[in-house]
Amino acid sequence: MEDVIGTEESKGFVGMVADHVGAMFHEKYKAQLGNERMSPEVIAQVLVDLKRRIGGRFSVSTITPDTIVLQNSLCPFGVNVVGKQPLCHMTANVFGKIVSSENGYAAVELNKTIANGDGHCHVVVHLKPQQDHKDVAHEYFGVQ
Repeated sequence: MEDVIGTEESKGFVGMVADHVGAMFHEKYKAQLGNERMSPEVIAQVLVDLKRRIGGRFSVSTITPDTIVLQNSLCPFGVNVVGKQPLCHMTANVFGKIVSSENGYAAVELNKTIANGDGHCHVVVHLKPQQDHKDVAHEYFGVQ
């Protein structure tokens, strides 16, 4: 897709698709959990479960009241993902949509990615706005 429409247009398209997909997944997980408010621990498990179901190997590294840190050793988009960073934006946008829909806010940092050739992913999901991550994270806002 990048080769045909360019990187920025690819990111925009992926963002629109991810917004719809993220909303759908949030609704389904929310219903399965009895429409209860999700704690950071439950949100983290939802993100890990979602990626596991589509072939990823995400795990929780740490959880604090302000952040969820995830690691991933297997890309759900397959081995040909290297060099295809817009696919990482799909993950970031889906995570951002789910978390902000539940929490009112999310900022997603993709510190390391398999697509970038790092061999694994290191994803930080911020649950509260802070100045220090605004330059490196994509922010998402939800209505509670």
